Amino acid sequence: MSDRSQVDEAIGEWRRETRQRPPGASYEAIYDDAPLPVEPPGMFDPPGERQPKFEPLASRDELLVSAWLKRELPPRDYLLGDLMCTTSRIVIIGATGIGKTLFAMGCSGAMAAGMDFLGWKGRRRARVMYLDGELPAETFKERLEIIADRYGEDIELFGYNRDVLGPDEMPPLNAAAGRAWLLREIETVKPDIVFFDAIMCLLTGSMAEEESWAPVKDLVRLLSARRIAQVWLHHTGHDATKGFGTKTREWEMDTVIMLSRLEDGGDDPSAAFQLEFTKARMKTPENYKQFATRIVRCTEDGFVSEDAPVSARGRGNSEQDIVRRHFLAAYDEIADGITPSQGFDGAPVRKVKTDAVRDRLKSRGFLDTNEKGHLTATSKSHFRRVKSQLLDKGGFAEDEGLIWRTTP
Repeated sequence: MSDRSQVDEAIGEWRRETRQRPPGASYEAIYDDAPLPVEPPGMFDPPGERQPKFEPLASRDELLVSAWLKRELPPRDYLLGDLMCTTSRIVIIGATGIGKTLFAMGCSGAMAAGMDFLGWKGRRRARVMYLDGELPAETFKERLEIIADRYGEDIELFGYNRDVLGPDEMPPLNAAAGRAWLLREIETVKPDIVFFDAIMCLLTGSMAEEESWAPVKDLVRLLSARRIAQVWLHHTGHDATKGFGTKTREWEMDTVIMLSRLEDGGDDPSAAFQLEFTKARMKTPENYKQFATRIVRCTEDGFVSEDAPVSARGRGNSEQDIVRRHFLAAYDEIADGITPSQGFDGAPVRKVKTDAVRDRLKSRGFLDTNEKGHLTATSKSHFRRVKSQLLDKGGFAEDEGLIWRTTP
């Protein structure tokens, strides 16, 4: 059986399943009660294929440094400045409403047109797939009209939207049928880059857990092997300084971009944000300026940027701000693996001893101690204030020495 027929068979099976679901039932209703399907036949492990026997090798000289230096690899095929090439893996993280989609679509339009974007040089015209799992068709069309006005109508930007594709198209990408569907589309469109907008809309299951992302890892690697760049959009949770849920998504990426709100964004705060690279494997001493923190604004003529002032770069670095960041990180680390129990409203939460969070900060040097090893008065004050602020804002609750997040 050919690879194409195997892919079509997997998609057909998914369609038969979705036709049997009750009207209005979500994808989650189909997959929650069963493990995620295995890869469709012919993609990675064809059924009935005998596993090879690994015979001992005389040597591995081809893996020596000297052999690597002689190895011929294709040069990077850059698409936008030194930021993106056809093997790039990028995740863009930002709070809801900050402008992730507008920013990503602007970037995709510029690459399709081979034009500059925010100071990054356009390298060549690219074929772009943009998978939108969130917007209504009318809104998506309006965004594309903006792109057409700025970059022209003759660009090879393929916009995917569920309202137009229909219910049998673009199944969850962490299910076998979704990955098969994507590979079929890639075979047809032959893109240089794919935008995934956004993780929570294109996958099924809990976005807070590793299990929902784990099936995507092979897909991420497969795209890189085919020299197709990928940009994944992701939301923050209650803590707007990091992506929602498991951080392992970022481990698969070579670039992580954080979009954060500005207090002085003007009349429309969503039109201005700070763009910061929290991970940039492509950065070198020669191109480091392309990865500098910057302020981005959306104007009638498109996106513009400027260097972030020192105050913006250093904002949030007071002693109390540092304690707050590491308080949240310590809670997440300790809470990871704790069995959920009921909070005040009956919702499942992960309760952690407040003293355990404090001790974690103390042991890591974020709370100062005196010569006897006890917390200083200033450190105690910082810890109390941070905890009070978190409780006051409604994101945390505390009872009988236990503290927990009340929102994801």
